[in-house]
Amino acid sequence: MSNWDPSKRELLAQTVEHIDIKRHNVVPLVESMKTMAYSARDLARAADIYDRMVRDSDCGIIICLAGSLISAGLKQVLIDLINSRMCDAIVSTGANIVDQDFFEALGFRHYVADEQLKSGMYDGMLREHGIDRIYDTLIDEDELRICDETVKKIADALPPRPYSSRELIQEMGPTSKRARLRRNQSCRPLINRACRSSAPRFPIARPAWALLRIITSAAARRRRASTAPKISTS
Repeated sequence: MSNWDPSKRELLAQTVEHIDIKRHNVVPLVESMKTMAYSARDLARAADIYDRMVRDSDCGIIICLAGSLISAGLKQVLIDLINSRMCDAIVSTGANIVDQDFFEALGFRHYVADEQLKSGMYDGMLREHGIDRIYDTLIDEDELRICDETVKKIADALPPRPYSSRELIQEMGPTSKRARLRRNQSCRPLINRACRSSAPRFPIARPAWALLRIITSAAARRRRASTAPKISTS
């Protein structure tokens, strides 16, 4: 192993940017995969099934989130799914909700790791700098501790009784909004605002921090929608 030892500032220099799927028309590409093989054809089949699910007003759509999705740059995709009412419920790991989305809602970021860091050979050096690694993504341990401590303060301030995960997420929303306003950021975190129950079926209007509120409200709204446009960015 080389004596490569960059500073913490050098290691946390390039932020992970969230892809905006609305800027790309991937429909022709995915549809062309129908005549390919292996995972390509599976992807085309999955897209076709999802298209039929969205068109069916009697179909409830549940999106399950696992793995490092938001830290990998997929937050805006999830926001657009919620805004466009393309799901009725989200079942997510706590890591995606707290240590990734709420973490960024507080103003912190995930960073692109240097290619050689993926080997794990430099994890000792990262630990000395107080940096955590998620494969090829880096996170500041000090900022992560602030995130966890913030969640603790929110929970400690609540009246003592059992709380559902949905209720706790709702309490996290105002904190993330205040943090965003303090930092004067233009980006809108996923855990930010409550759902608007009167929204039409496919608006681009509302990033929602109340993820689990969709379980009780979106299904009824989708039932009232008679038709849905084809999923396309063209």
